[in-house]
Formats: sequence, structure tokens, C-alpha cells
Amino acid sequence: MFSNLQNKQFDCHGSANVDGNLSADEVYIHGEAVIKGGCDAEQFQARGEFSVGGLLNAGTIQIKLFGHCQAKEIGGERIEVKQPGRTWLKKLLFPVGLTAESIEGDEIYLEHTNAKAVRGNRVTIGPGCDIEVVEYQGEFQCNPGAKVGAYQKV
Repeated sequence: MFSNLQNKQFDCHGSANVDGNLSADEVYIHGEAVIKGGCDAEQFQARGEFSVGGLLNAGTIQIKLFGHCQAKEIGGERIEVKQPGRTWLKKLLFPVGLTAESIEGDEIYLEHTNAKAVRGNRVTIGPGCDIEVVEYQGEFQCNPGAKVGAYQKV
């Protein structure tokens, strides 16, 4: 268990708990991480599960869903959330997804994400998403397997 942590690189293979905020140039999560505060990085990559109690802020965010991931808010230039191929049995026994109140970025691609608001320049809502409101400036695409309550060009 760490309290506030500031480092050049944070590399988690297995599990880690940060009792406060995490700040690093590069964050790699391969397993499970719980960050009770916010997380600030240039590059954030996750393969597994994580929980961020505050803002997850990074220039580039790449999330491969292998469990349940959550952050109060997510902000970045380029945000990509994907679910790699899984067998139907794993999908049934181990549901995955990302939950956030708001997601804001320049380029956003989401799969299996639940959010109240998504705001960006180029926004793509992929399969398995449930988004209340999408606000976009440039382009918006929505997969037929996604649910979007409302969308608006701003």
C-alpha cells in the first residue's frame, strides 16, 4: 500500500493499492490497481482491472478490458477503450466494462463503457456502451449495439 505516489514510471504486474494520488510519466497496469485519489500521467495503459477515485488524466489512455474498470472522471487527448475477444463462457462468468461519470478528450473510441457524459472532437461509441449524453465538435459515430440517450454537435 502506497500513500501519494510520484514516479517516472508506475508498472503494476499483479495488484497495487495507492491510498492517495498517483503521478507518473507512464502508468502500466497488468492486473489490478486501486487508486483512491486521482491519477495523472502522460501515458496510461491498462490490461485488467482498476479503480480511480478521482480524475484519470493522461495524454494517451489505452484500456483493454479484462475486468471491471472505473474512474470518477476521465480526461485525455486520445482515449481508447476496447474489449479483446473472449469466449462466451468468460463473457458470462466475468463481465467487463468501464464506468465513469464523464469522459472528455480529443479523439475518443469506447467499447463496453457506461458514462453519463462523453465530450470530444471525434467520438466513436462502440458495442456494449450505455452513454447518457454525447457532445462532439467534429465527428460522431455510434455502433448499432450501443445505447446513446442524446447526442449533439457543439
